[in-house]
Amino acid sequence: MLLRPSLSKIGLFLSASVFSYTIVGLNSASAASSQIEMMEKQIKLMQGQLQQMKTHQMQRDQEIAKLKKLSMEHMHRVGQEAMDGSVRFGEGDELSKRPLLTVGPSDVRNAPTTYAKLTGIPVPMSPDASSKGFHKGQFNVGRISITLGGFVEMAGIFRSRNETADISSNFGSIPWGNNPNAHINEFHQSERQSRFAALVGADISSNLSVSGYTELDFQGAGSSSNSRQSNSYVLRSRLMYGELEDHAHDFYVMGGQSWSMATMFKKGMSMRSEDIPLVIDAQYVPGFTWTRNTGVRFVKGFHNHEYHVGLSIENPQSIWGGNFYTPNGEKLTYSNNGGQVENSTTTYSTDVAPDVILKGTADPSFGHFEAYGMLRFMHDRMSYNGGGKSHTAVAGGGGGGMIIPIVKKKFDFEASGMMGYGIGRYGTSNLPDTTTNKDGSPAPLPEAQTLVGLIGHPTKVLDIYAYGGMEEILKRSSYSVGGTPYGYGNSEYNVAGCNIEYSSLGCNPNIRRVAQGTVGMWWRYSQGDYGTLALGAQFSHTDVVGFSGVGGPKPHTDDNMAFVSIRYMPFQ
Repeated sequence: MLLRPSLSKIGLFLSASVFSYTIVGLNSASAASSQIEMMEKQIKLMQGQLQQMKTHQMQRDQEIAKLKKLSMEHMHRVGQEAMDGSVRFGEGDELSKRPLLTVGPSDVRNAPTTYAKLTGIPVPMSPDASSKGFHKGQFNVGRISITLGGFVEMAGIFRSRNETADISSNFGSIPWGNNPNAHINEFHQSERQSRFAALVGADISSNLSVSGYTELDFQGAGSSSNSRQSNSYVLRSRLMYGELEDHAHDFYVMGGQSWSMATMFKKGMSMRSEDIPLVIDAQYVPGFTWTRNTGVRFVKGFHNHEYHVGLSIENPQSIWGGNFYTPNGEKLTYSNNGGQVENSTTTYSTDVAPDVILKGTADPSFGHFEAYGMLRFMHDRMSYNGGGKSHTAVAGGGGGGMIIPIVKKKFDFEASGMMGYGIGRYGTSNLPDTTTNKDGSPAPLPEAQTLVGLIGHPTKVLDIYAYGGMEEILKRSSYSVGGTPYGYGNSEYNVAGCNIEYSSLGCNPNIRRVAQGTVGMWWRYSQGDYGTLALGAQFSHTDVVGFSGVGGPKPHTDDNMAFVSIRYMPFQ
């Protein structure tokens, strides 16, 4: 009786326990299910975060790759900051848009001239091309950008009169008919116009740049130079100058040896944009106004590069011609043989002031136009026992030029000229600047120079040209003392034998006029990553006339010249 109740209780207890366990089990399963759901949500959240991290990492990797690429492209342009300090750019400038070399013409419209293309003149890379990397011949040394240029040439030269000249003709020394050389042809082959050029520079700031430019060739001659066995011709400086340019204000200052500012420009007045004739002859064309000499220049632009005004102060030299009268016992000094580090085999004039040139240019949409004035000072001294007197004569003149595109980028007309007193030095024939008066003072000679040209570009690889030029002494400057003629162009000078070979009649003429017509072409027949190979040909006829005198007809001579050229320009 007692046992049954106990068993009943135990059974009830066990039943309750199983029920409780079942309830607890059910509650535990429900809790586990909730935990699983929460874990799944966390996993999905973590997966989303991981995907975002992967996407962000890919973007970072792309940015790093891009920065590495930009760094490789520009490491030579901006230098190594750890060594050279920070690079200063203008506000808003992007590194990838900075040009390799910004020194040089500030006007982006100043594309390389045809002459620059034919002679390998280094041209700064334009901003829109900077992303393409370095141009041939361009590299950096620290902050300094260097662009190489120039060409190697083999030229052939034929002249109908023997001038005993190399690639540079001597238009003022074509022999008269009395000289046997007037009846001898002349042929040479020459490499001496081959040229090395380099443009170096850097940006000081976003607006200021400095640069230096040089051109060297082998048209110098030393005392041992010859054409017999080993030429031994010497290197000479054609151009060598420095330039500081303010791009924001379209202003530059230049100092050194450069083309004279009297030389016509192709556009504006930027350095290396001079309009040089395309001829092979290294003495160019009569009527072409130029010198290459030392000076300092200041140029300011206006109205978005459309107008420019420049002032140039250039090294003086004067050419004296004719016969000079000196009373017995007196001495006239107008030149001296070269002294210390000068050429002792030539003479240097006695100058007291520089040549001064003021020029203005305009570049409207229909062409290029310019005008200028020049001031020169001729100086000499007449000495006598116990004293003497110095004389200075003011000379100079004015000139101008134009380039008009008849067919844009295909055909141009150009003309330039100058007229004044004492300007012979600036003509390619080097006619005299001055003679003397009876008292020994300088008498600047009146002269005119003019050159016209037609330039065609029928294709991108072919250039053709035709020029006609003239330089002329416009008037005699002469006198006689005791029946003896003096001065330049005196009508009493003996010209009886000038047109007779090896005549004993005498020939003492002064040149009145040098004129030339020339035609030619350049064909860039191969271009690529290795550079440019170009073939050129030129023919010219030069006519020289002297002032008339006594005993014979007006002196006259001429010369037919032909040139061929093969040029390799490795950096074009």
